[in-house]
Parts: sequence; structure tokens; C-alpha cells
Amino acid sequence: MNNPSPASILVLADSADRFFGAPEVLAELLALEGINDVEPAPLESCDEQLLQGRSLVVVGPADPRPRTVELLLAHVEAGGGLICLAPGEAFAAQLGLKPLMKGLRHPRVLPVLEGFPAAGLPVRGWAQYYQGEGQVLAALLDREGKPTEAPALLLLEKGRGKIAVAAWDLGASTYLLRQGDPLLAGSRSSGFARMRPSDLFEGWQDPVDEGQPVADLHCHLLRELVHQVWPADSVLPWVWYFPSGVRTMMLFSSDDDWSTREQFERLITSCVQHEARLTFYLVEKSVVDRAWMEELLGQGFDFSIHPDLPPPTWALWEERLAGHARQFRERYGRAPGLSVRNHAIAWWGYVQGARLEAAQGFVCDTNCFSLLPQGRHYMAGAGLPLHFADLSGQVLPVLQLPTQFSDETTLGGQGFPFSLNLTPDQGIELVMGFLRQNAAGAHSLVCANAHPVSFATYSAPLWEPVMEEARKAGIPVWSVDQFCRFWQARRQVRLRPIPKGDGQLKLPSADFPGLEVMVPAEAAPVGAPQRRVGGRSFGVVDLG
Repeated sequence: MNNPSPASILVLADSADRFFGAPEVLAELLALEGINDVEPAPLESCDEQLLQGRSLVVVGPADPRPRTVELLLAHVEAGGGLICLAPGEAFAAQLGLKPLMKGLRHPRVLPVLEGFPAAGLPVRGWAQYYQGEGQVLAALLDREGKPTEAPALLLLEKGRGKIAVAAWDLGASTYLLRQGDPLLAGSRSSGFARMRPSDLFEGWQDPVDEGQPVADLHCHLLRELVHQVWPADSVLPWVWYFPSGVRTMMLFSSDDDWSTREQFERLITSCVQHEARLTFYLVEKSVVDRAWMEELLGQGFDFSIHPDLPPPTWALWEERLAGHARQFRERYGRAPGLSVRNHAIAWWGYVQGARLEAAQGFVCDTNCFSLLPQGRHYMAGAGLPLHFADLSGQVLPVLQLPTQFSDETTLGGQGFPFSLNLTPDQGIELVMGFLRQNAAGAHSLVCANAHPVSFATYSAPLWEPVMEEARKAGIPVWSVDQFCRFWQARRQVRLRPIPKGDGQLKLPSADFPGLEVMVPAEAAPVGAPQRRVGGRSFGVVDLG
């Protein structure tokens, strides 16, 4: 039996004591970009055999052994690509840079590439100052947006290959933007009676970023670096973010909160009328019975649980979560759905709750609400799902799916101190504005929540026009669980490099309908539809 070909991308990370330092973290960011032909490995394991057959090597923050640096540079000399994140001073010198032995905490980076906001992207963590010759792909700014004396991102050429050097730890910064400040774990920075994920974001979001999915854009920047340094003799296809050619999506959910049957029916009827579907998170004594659930499942709605976790939240989280999941199975004869949201979005600690959810079979968490006073809109800097990771870099088998809008956090008149206090018309323009922004180039999504009781009493004037405008614009409104099924299928597609001039496009088949592959234009099939992303043209191929 022939051994399978090694992954075309090798991700290496040092085992030093560093937040999110494991190679699996960078592999996760690539997976978000639909790039799954990736092998993570410890940096200390790097040798000639491990590098054999690789098109690209990504190295996390490190100062490798001299022999390892020799091997990496030989890989580039021979035509391979290399991406280095915050290289140590000896490594940077070998790359041709001069480390200035100083840097900046929580700076901004301003890519000179197409598709990124004019204000640039925030960094959480440290950025090194380097000097060196090369093409500047991003400028380094301070937190207020003023230029510094050093670049953030350089493109270097060596032999037949290319090297991209980032001044910051892109992997750790992306996770810190999404998961918040670990020093606030267990805090009450919001002053609310129950800790919520927003407690982790006190002082974390800069106002200029509140309307941008900046963590997703960091991943998009990594995708661009992959293409920038990819070997000249081949191209790398990747899987598009959404099904069937759409440019963005709205994911819809509904927290039961002890609503009446009439209130459920009002929301369900509206969804059906506007070709939308959602995931209901049910309390233990929900009015939804087994027969009605089976009927609604057949119509495309999804159901999971809405656990109540008052203090002491951490001490009883596992017990209450397991009990609610058991009650759901006994009452409805089936397991809860793929995703879960806690009542009052209760939380505790940093990411340990995701481990408890994984133990109960959940694969997606929607508790991270954008919530005043800690942040608004894209508080966690993201719309696309990404697996949680702990501070050691262990990737957890639960997706973090932030929720940007909910009835009570958006509309005024209800007396909530954490609300944006918008009129329905203002809310419609805000939500649709973000959807249009994503379709135009940010390539993220919006997740929203409508309680049946709230929809029936005050929020229908917001959500009904949003659903209708999305339908007219060709923006699908899916349940959270339906998108999770799509996202899981997308992660299973492994796309290999395509040699230039081969003329043979060999792509795997996919079980989930609507998956699309982005093939760089120079290797795309003749007549394939074209799409421009990040300043590049791609042919679009349906996996069927």
C-alpha cells in the first residue's frame, strides 16, 4: 500500500510557554479559510524528512535551532514558501532582518492588500520592531492608528522562494480578539448578576473596530499570505465560506424563555413566510411538545436546550447541563441539536465551559453576545465559527459562534441598560448594513436572536423586514444548526495543490450540497464563473 502524500502545508510551533502556542491553533485559522491540507507539528521535530514534499511551512513565534533554520531556508531556496510569525532575534537576522529589540503592545496593522478596512486591524499582544529590505504588505501603527518606525508585514525573496514575516503572533492575537482577555476570567466587569462572556471584553474593543469582523479579517490576511508565498509551479484551491455562491449569510436563533405557544407560532409563521429558518433553544418546561417538534423539524427548524445556570454557575454547570440534556432526550426522544446557548448567556471562567459542552455532545456555542457596555456589534471580532482554544493552545471540539444582535440588545423601549436602544428602522439599517458589508468583501456573517415572546410583543418590526430584505438580496437565513452541518462538511474537504499547466482539475466529491471551491484563475477550468477575493481572481467550481 502506498503511503498518502504529506500535507502540502506544514505548521510548526515552539513548545515554549506562550499563550496559544500550539501548532494546532494556526491550523484552525487555516481551516476557517477552507484550507485543510495542513499538518501541525512541534517545531523541535522539524527535520529533512518532515519537510519533504511541503509547498509551504508556517512557523509560529520562535527562535529555532540553527540547524532548523538552515533547513527552513533551504526549503525556500528550492522554491518553497515560508510564513514566519514574530520570529526571534537570531531567526529574524538569518531571514535578513534587523531586530530593533523593542516593540509595541496592542498595536494596529494596516494591510496594503485589497479587502481590508482603512483603519486596519487591531492586534492583541506584542508586535516586534524589525528593519529590513522587502515589500511592505502591512504597516505597523500604534493603538491610536499613528505610524511607527517599523513594518508589520514584509515579503522577502530568497532563491526561488518567498518568505512572509509578520511582526506579531497572528494566531494568539486572533484568539485573544475572539475570546477576550484571560486576565478577566471569573470577573464581573459588566456589573451584571451573572457572569457573561462580555465580562471578558472590558476595554478590549477599540471603537473603530466595533463594526468590523476583525478576527475573521486576520484569518483572511493569513489566507492572503499563503497565496503570496505559494510556490510558483502550482496553485492552492480553497473552499468558499458559504453554500451555493452566496457572499454572506444570516444565522437565526430563538431563546425560548418560557414563551407561549401563540408566541412561538407567531415567529414560526413569519419565518416560513420569509423563507427563513432558525434554531430554538428550549427551557426545561417549554410549551413545545414532542409531536409539534417533529412537525417543525420536518419544516427545517432545529431544536436544542437553553440551560439555566444561576450562581454558583461553575460549581453546578456540569450537573445542570447534563440534567437538561437528559430531560430533553427523555421528553423528545432525540438528542438536543448541535448548538447550545445558556439562559441569560451565563458563563464562568475563560473556556472551560466549552469542555463541559463537548462532553454532552455539543459542537457549537452561541453564548458570546455583543453586549454593552463591554462592546457592541462585533464585540468578539468575528461572525464565522472557530473552535475554542485554551491558553495552552489545545483546540477544543466546540465552535465559538458569536451572536451580534438580539431583541433586547438592539431595540429601545424595554429598559435594558445593555441595549443599543435603536428604533426598528435604525436596527434594520444596521443589520442589513453589516450583511451588505460582508457580501461586499468582509466575507463574514451575522448571527441574530429573536425570543418568541419578544418577537410577538415588540421585535417583529425589526426582524420581519430584515428577513424580507435578506430574501430579496439573495442572503439565506439559516438556523444555527443547519450552518453547523455545512461548516462541518466544509472542514472535511482536503484540497491538494494544482500544478500549473497540468490541465487536470481533480477535486473530491462532497456529501453536503452547495460546497464550492475557489481555484486560482490560472488553473481554473475554462468557462468557470469568476470571483474576485483579496485582489485575486478565482474560478468557482461546485463540488456537487
